Amino acid sequence: MLQTSLSSQNVIRLCEGDTLQNFAVPITSGSIYNWTIGTQNIATITSGNGTENIQIDLNNTGVFWIHVLETNANLCTAKDSILVEVYPKPNPLIYAESPVFFCEGSQVVLTSDSMYSSLIWNNGFSTQSVSVDTSGLYFIIVSDTNGCLSTSNGIDIVVYPNPIADFWIDGVCFQLETNLVDFSSISSGNIVSWIWSLGDGNYSSGENINHLYQDANLFDVSIKVISDMGCSDSATKQFQIFHIPDADFNFNPRTASTLHPEVTFTNTTIDAIPILWDFDDGRDTTIENPIHVFSDPGMYEVMLTVSDSNNCIDSVLQTIKVMYDFIIYLPNTFTPDGDGKNEVFIPKGFRMAKLESYQFIVYNRWGEIVFNTEKVGEGWNGKNAIGGKYAWAIIITDEMGVLQKKVGEVLLIK
Repeated sequence: MLQTSLSSQNVIRLCEGDTLQNFAVPITSGSIYNWTIGTQNIATITSGNGTENIQIDLNNTGVFWIHVLETNANLCTAKDSILVEVYPKPNPLIYAESPVFFCEGSQVVLTSDSMYSSLIWNNGFSTQSVSVDTSGLYFIIVSDTNGCLSTSNGIDIVVYPNPIADFWIDGVCFQLETNLVDFSSISSGNIVSWIWSLGDGNYSSGENINHLYQDANLFDVSIKVISDMGCSDSATKQFQIFHIPDADFNFNPRTASTLHPEVTFTNTTIDAIPILWDFDDGRDTTIENPIHVFSDPGMYEVMLTVSDSNNCIDSVLQTIKVMYDFIIYLPNTFTPDGDGKNEVFIPKGFRMAKLESYQFIVYNRWGEIVFNTEKVGEGWNGKNAIGGKYAWAIIITDEMGVLQKKVGEVLLIK
């Protein structure tokens, strides 16, 4: 707010639009001051008329007189005046030489329409043009040769963040799919597009993809990600597809049995170690060369799974046959004489209840059948038979479906 004391021949230079300008004369006790303005459309007295100090608003450019008539207590009068020149304020304009919405890493040049006596940008620069790479509202404050100040239009700059491209690779083994998983990020907004160059001449799109490489080799895989504002970034990684190991194993003996159920297994895979032996009987192990005891006869699909230093995995399956040992006992004599001891000639053995078929036959010396049964646990009581030697035969089909036969002699004593 400017306060001006009137004196003759003063010329005051002001700027259009300035408000509440103060004008004053020295005060005399008891005096009354009457202020008038020569051109009303340029300036208006807003307060203080009748006192030694007034305030005016400047409405237009031009030149006008301010007059003051002082009347003292004795009704004596005196006049004074001042000439005021009102200059137009500058009308600065700034403009952008390229789009004002762009991605990180780009910039825009903002330029003033002309040079002024004083020019300063709100970011502190005083050149006619500035390069801007940061979001914000930009404008200039200028002063012309008349000392009038003005502020330009403002330009709002918006800089969108670039995404940060990244991904990780899961699966580097030949003949198995490789999973390429996007791990990119962005500080604001969203990533909306993913373009993959898979390094083998193939391309794909999507956030996460699976790809089966046809060779074991080195590959340069790259990803380009694009945000919803069109900002992008790329990343490239080299990785190798490795051959998978060729799983194999030996075992001894080649056929086990219920009497000899132990089998020794030896991993023969080159440059790979077992991560699991599955013996197909509900038991497994991670020992490299285990000894396994099979509890029951049967056909077992034993699987070895191995892993190499690249975490590539392979498996192999071999069939192990565990035979049923035909273990049976029959006495070489029996005495069906009614004393309650050794009265029945009957086979006894292991797992006989699990046989698929069973036949027990007794022959006399002429080859005639004197006893025949297919019931396990049923024996020959020798009734009506004369003493002497008899031949016997047991024919079974075991749990493995294998037909087995045992023969022998027994002496019947009466």
